Amino acid sequence: MSSGRKKRRYWFLLAIPLLLIVAWRSWSPADLRSCLSDSSEPGYLSAFIRDYFERNNRIDWRDMDNRFDVLSTSQGQKIASNPQTYACEALQILQSPGFSQSEKIYTTALMFHLPIGQYMGFMDRSHQLYTEAKIDREVMILVLQPRGTAINYWWLPTWRERFNRDAAPLLDGSLIRQVLSGRYWFDFPGNGF
Repeated sequence: MSSGRKKRRYWFLLAIPLLLIVAWRSWSPADLRSCLSDSSEPGYLSAFIRDYFERNNRIDWRDMDNRFDVLSTSQGQKIASNPQTYACEALQILQSPGFSQSEKIYTTALMFHLPIGQYMGFMDRSHQLYTEAKIDREVMILVLQPRGTAINYWWLPTWRERFNRDAAPLLDGSLIRQVLSGRYWFDFPGNGF
């Protein structure tokens, strides 16, 4: 074997670990703990969510025709198309007792298209808030059930780990099997956005 071929093979062998490190960093959950300062002022997302809830006469999300109607508003579309800008504020809304569970449902719906690393960080923080009873069962189910970005990562071990951590007490067993087998993904776009 020529020395040129050996060198190319060694480059390839060196490139594999580097590619794995890059992939791991790309798909590892974002650390959203820096978002948790209680002192930050409410911003655009908080004002929009509060206004949306008030305009709908403070109707509980269960009594609305479509709980995802928030996504059809122009402001909602603006937020949902660039959710990473609002991720910290969304977590502040979820942890705040000053926002209703309906407002937390609307906020969660606007975060469906976070990049997968941020979405997994969002899942981690939501898990914590659920165990602290700051969000209710329905908000946590909305975080768990794959939509938006998450529907495309049903196969990712780090996403599956988070899903498995919370799914059993919250979701029907057949739905869990459908998600983990990938069949849920094949129903897209019926189940996702």
